[in-house]
Amino acid sequence: MALRKSVATALLTALLVLGSAAEKAHARGALTLIQDACLLYIGPDYAYFSAYDPQKPRKRYCEEAPRTGVTVFAIDFAQSEMREMTVSFRILRDVGENADPAAMEAASLAYAPPRVYPAGSLSLAYDFKEPGEYAGLVTVEGTHGEHWVAYFPFTVAEPYRRLLPYYLLAAAAFLAMAVIFWRRDRQSSSSSGKR
Repeated sequence: MALRKSVATALLTALLVLGSAAEKAHARGALTLIQDACLLYIGPDYAYFSAYDPQKPRKRYCEEAPRTGVTVFAIDFAQSEMREMTVSFRILRDVGENADPAAMEAASLAYAPPRVYPAGSLSLAYDFKEPGEYAGLVTVEGTHGEHWVAYFPFTVAEPYRRLLPYYLLAAAAFLAMAVIFWRRDRQSSSSSGKR
Protein backbone atom coordinates (compact mmCIF):
# COMPACT_ATOMS: atom_id res chain seq x y z
CA MET A 1 0.00 0.00 0.00
CA ALA A 2 2.86 2.40 0.84
CA LEU A 3 4.41 1.62 -2.52
CA ARG A 4 1.24 2.58 -4.37
CA LYS A 5 1.01 5.87 -2.45
CA SER A 6 4.62 6.77 -3.17
CA VAL A 7 4.26 5.92 -6.87
CA ALA A 8 1.00 7.88 -7.07
CA THR A 9 2.67 10.84 -5.35
CA ALA A 10 5.64 10.66 -7.74
CA LEU A 11 3.34 10.52 -10.77
CA LEU A 12 1.23 13.42 -9.51
CA THR A 13 4.35 15.50 -8.87
CA ALA A 14 5.68 14.69 -12.36
CA LEU A 15 2.34 15.65 -13.92
CA LEU A 16 2.28 18.98 -12.07
CA VAL A 17 5.87 19.80 -13.04
CA LEU A 18 5.28 18.84 -16.67
CA GLY A 19 1.97 20.67 -16.74
CA SER A 20 3.67 23.86 -15.63
CA ALA A 21 6.43 23.29 -18.21
CA ALA A 22 3.84 22.86 -20.95
CA GLU A 23 2.05 25.99 -19.75
CA LYS A 24 5.31 27.95 -19.86
CA ALA A 25 5.81 26.74 -23.41
CA HIS A 26 2.77 28.82 -24.34
CA ALA A 27 3.92 31.92 -22.46
CA ARG A 28 7.55 32.74 -23.14
CA GLY A 29 8.77 36.23 -22.47
CA ALA A 30 6.34 38.85 -23.66
CA LEU A 31 4.68 36.45 -26.12
CA THR A 32 1.54 34.47 -25.25
CA LEU A 33 -0.54 32.09 -27.35
CA ILE A 34 -4.26 32.62 -26.77
CA GLN A 35 -6.73 30.70 -28.94
CA ASP A 36 -4.50 30.51 -32.02
CA ALA A 37 -3.51 34.20 -31.74
CA CYS A 38 -0.06 35.24 -30.60
CA LEU A 39 -0.20 38.27 -28.37
CA LEU A 40 2.95 40.29 -27.84
CA TYR A 41 2.73 42.36 -24.66
CA ILE A 42 4.58 45.67 -25.00
CA GLY A 43 4.33 47.80 -21.88
CA PRO A 44 0.63 48.21 -21.01
CA ASP A 45 -0.40 47.48 -24.62
CA TYR A 46 -0.26 44.45 -26.84
CA ALA A 47 0.19 43.63 -30.51
CA TYR A 48 -0.66 40.64 -32.67
CA PHE A 49 2.43 38.71 -33.68
CA SER A 50 3.07 36.01 -36.26
CA ALA A 51 5.96 34.49 -38.15
CA TYR A 52 5.64 32.65 -41.44
CA ASP A 53 7.52 31.15 -44.35
CA PRO A 54 6.88 33.40 -47.40
CA GLN A 55 6.52 30.26 -49.57
CA LYS A 56 3.72 28.99 -47.29
CA PRO A 57 2.15 32.20 -45.93
CA ARG A 58 -1.05 30.54 -44.69
CA LYS A 59 0.83 28.63 -41.98
CA ARG A 60 1.64 31.01 -39.11
CA TYR A 61 3.96 30.40 -36.17
CA CYS A 62 4.21 31.89 -32.74
CA GLU A 63 7.26 30.61 -30.87
CA GLU A 64 8.97 28.33 -33.35
CA ALA A 65 9.82 28.25 -37.01
CA PRO A 66 9.87 24.61 -38.13
CA ARG A 67 12.81 24.98 -40.52
CA THR A 68 15.68 27.21 -41.47
CA GLY A 69 15.37 29.65 -44.35
CA VAL A 70 13.51 32.91 -44.77
CA THR A 71 10.99 33.73 -42.07
CA VAL A 72 8.85 36.86 -42.12
CA PHE A 73 7.87 38.39 -38.78
CA ALA A 74 4.73 40.52 -38.68
CA ILE A 75 3.56 42.72 -35.82
CA ASP A 76 0.15 44.42 -35.91
CA PHE A 77 -0.56 46.97 -33.20
CA ALA A 78 -3.86 46.38 -31.44
CA GLN A 79 -4.01 49.80 -29.76
CA SER A 80 -4.10 52.92 -31.89
CA GLU A 81 -1.76 54.83 -29.54
CA MET A 82 1.13 52.63 -30.70
CA ARG A 83 0.58 53.87 -34.26
CA GLU A 84 1.81 57.27 -33.11
CA MET A 85 4.87 55.96 -31.27
CA THR A 86 8.35 55.11 -32.53
CA VAL A 87 8.91 51.36 -32.79
CA SER A 88 12.04 49.34 -33.54
CA PHE A 89 12.31 45.58 -33.95
CA ARG A 90 15.41 43.41 -33.68
CA ILE A 91 16.00 39.70 -34.31
CA LEU A 92 18.95 38.31 -32.40
CA ARG A 93 20.49 35.18 -30.99
CA ASP A 94 18.88 34.54 -27.60
CA VAL A 95 21.22 36.13 -25.06
CA GLY A 96 18.54 36.58 -22.39
CA GLU A 97 16.33 39.57 -21.80
CA ASN A 98 18.57 40.87 -19.01
CA ALA A 99 21.68 41.04 -21.19
CA ASP A 100 23.32 44.43 -21.52
CA PRO A 101 22.57 46.50 -24.65
CA ALA A 102 26.07 45.90 -26.06
CA ALA A 103 25.56 42.10 -25.92
CA MET A 104 22.17 42.47 -27.62
CA GLU A 105 23.68 44.65 -30.30
CA ALA A 106 26.46 42.11 -30.90
CA ALA A 107 23.92 39.25 -31.12
CA SER A 108 21.68 41.12 -33.59
CA LEU A 109 20.93 39.48 -36.93
CA ALA A 110 18.28 41.79 -38.42
CA TYR A 111 17.01 45.21 -37.45
CA ALA A 112 14.09 47.47 -38.33
CA PRO A 113 15.23 50.92 -37.11
CA PRO A 114 12.96 53.15 -35.01
CA ARG A 115 10.12 54.76 -36.91
CA VAL A 116 6.41 55.47 -36.67
CA TYR A 117 4.05 52.94 -38.28
CA PRO A 118 0.78 54.86 -38.83
CA ALA A 119 -0.86 51.87 -40.54
CA GLY A 120 -0.14 49.81 -37.42
CA SER A 121 1.83 47.04 -39.14
CA LEU A 122 5.52 46.24 -39.12
CA SER A 123 7.29 43.34 -40.81
CA LEU A 124 10.85 42.11 -40.96
CA ALA A 125 12.29 39.12 -42.85
CA TYR A 126 15.39 37.16 -42.00
CA ASP A 127 17.05 34.13 -43.62
CA PHE A 128 17.98 31.72 -40.81
CA LYS A 129 20.97 29.60 -41.83
CA GLU A 130 21.20 27.53 -38.63
CA PRO A 131 18.73 25.94 -36.24
CA GLY A 132 18.84 27.31 -32.71
CA GLU A 133 17.48 29.63 -30.09
CA TYR A 134 16.73 33.19 -31.14
CA ALA A 135 14.78 36.14 -29.78
CA GLY A 136 12.82 39.15 -30.89
CA LEU A 137 13.19 42.54 -29.22
CA VAL A 138 10.61 45.28 -29.73
CA THR A 139 11.28 48.75 -28.35
CA VAL A 140 8.58 51.42 -28.26
CA GLU A 141 9.24 55.10 -27.49
CA GLY A 142 6.44 57.58 -26.91
CA THR A 143 6.30 61.38 -27.01
CA HIS A 144 5.44 61.50 -23.31
CA GLY A 145 8.54 59.63 -22.17
CA GLU A 146 7.18 56.11 -22.64
CA HIS A 147 9.86 53.45 -23.07
CA TRP A 148 8.49 49.93 -23.44
CA VAL A 149 10.50 46.84 -24.28
CA ALA A 150 9.25 43.36 -25.19
CA TYR A 151 11.71 40.47 -25.40
CA PHE A 152 10.51 37.08 -26.60
CA PRO A 153 12.57 33.96 -27.30
CA PHE A 154 11.73 31.53 -30.11
CA THR A 155 13.33 28.54 -31.79
CA VAL A 156 14.16 27.72 -35.39
CA ALA A 157 14.15 24.10 -36.67
CA GLU A 158 13.96 22.58 -33.17
CA PRO A 159 10.52 20.93 -33.03
CA TYR A 160 11.48 18.60 -30.18
CA ARG A 161 11.33 21.48 -27.68
CA ARG A 162 7.57 21.79 -28.04
CA LEU A 163 7.12 18.06 -27.41
CA LEU A 164 9.70 17.75 -24.62
CA PRO A 165 7.18 17.95 -21.72
CA TYR A 166 5.18 15.10 -23.24
CA TYR A 167 8.29 12.96 -23.74
CA LEU A 168 9.24 13.56 -20.11
CA LEU A 169 5.75 12.61 -18.96
CA ALA A 170 5.87 9.37 -20.95
CA ALA A 171 9.31 8.56 -19.50
CA ALA A 172 8.06 9.25 -15.95
CA ALA A 173 5.04 6.99 -16.48
CA PHE A 174 7.22 4.23 -17.91
CA LEU A 175 9.65 4.51 -14.99
CA ALA A 176 6.82 4.41 -12.44
CA MET A 177 5.35 1.28 -14.05
CA ALA A 178 8.78 -0.39 -14.10
CA VAL A 179 9.23 0.34 -10.38
CA ILE A 180 5.76 -1.04 -9.59
CA PHE A 181 6.40 -4.28 -11.49
CA TRP A 182 9.91 -4.65 -10.04
CA ARG A 183 8.59 -4.19 -6.47
CA ARG A 184 5.66 -6.54 -7.08
CA ASP A 185 8.01 -9.19 -8.51
CA ARG A 186 10.42 -8.74 -5.59
CA GLN A 187 7.63 -9.00 -3.02
CA SER A 188 6.17 -12.14 -4.63
CA SER A 189 9.60 -13.85 -4.84
CA SER A 190 10.40 -13.01 -1.21
CA SER A 191 6.99 -14.23 -0.01
CA SER A 192 7.35 -17.51 -1.96
CA GLY A 193 10.86 -17.96 -0.48
CA LYS A 194 9.49 -17.71 3.11
CA ARG A 195 7.17 -20.69 2.68
